[in-house]
Amino acid sequence: MGEMASRHGVAALVVTLALSAGACTSPPILVAPTSPPATALSLDITQTTLLPEQPSSERPAAVLVTVPADAAAQTSTSERLGAAAIPNPEGVVLAGNGLGLVSFGAGVQAALGALITSLGQPVTDTGWIDTFSIYGDCPGSRLRVVEWPGVLALFGNPEDGYQHRDAGEEHFMTWRLGSFGPDPYLLRTAEGIGIGATRSEVAEAYPAATFRPATASEPASVLLATSGGRLTGILDGTGILRSLEAGTRCPTG
Repeated sequence: MGEMASRHGVAALVVTLALSAGACTSPPILVAPTSPPATALSLDITQTTLLPEQPSSERPAAVLVTVPADAAAQTSTSERLGAAAIPNPEGVVLAGNGLGLVSFGAGVQAALGALITSLGQPVTDTGWIDTFSIYGDCPGSRLRVVEWPGVLALFGNPEDGYQHRDAGEEHFMTWRLGSFGPDPYLLRTAEGIGIGATRSEVAEAYPAATFRPATASEPASVLLATSGGRLTGILDGTGILRSLEAGTRCPTG
């Protein structure tokens, strides 16, 4: 009996220990892998994907450009005026035999050199062209027109009496003022007459001037006879002198 009780006691102890061990060593918990949260995934993609460079939100520096309100109407005039002209250039005088510092009949290069010195660089040079053009029907076989603001110098090869030029020799033959735009140089004759003068001012400066009234086909004009030759002017409807010219005639009508 004693031995049996002892065995039962041992068995009970083994069961107790087994139960205790089972309570302390529960089976492992298996955790399945889960995907990262959607926000984390989006962040990862944003950080690792090359995206197009975004344009800068900074505005470029502004450039101020002033444009006259009537710029379109001034285009042709502005092109012709070119660089600023110096009023009353020294030595340039409107005369019947030239422009003071250069006389009709002067060679082309000599005349151009003198005019450029006083008037500056021209705004137009046609080169040698046909004698029938927008500048009129000129004598000779070739024509060259050089333009400064409001001033035209015509070169050609007609035979004429200026410096006894023979046909075929190119020379300075005509000047025109005001026919292709205003005269910013304010050129004047020796008697002080220029573009913008009134009929009464012209008559006072040239008592022998011949005035011709306007007709259906011709504007009013004036002929000024001087010791060096004659000048022809055109007057508008109010009697204001709008253009002058001298030298070899190139009829335009």
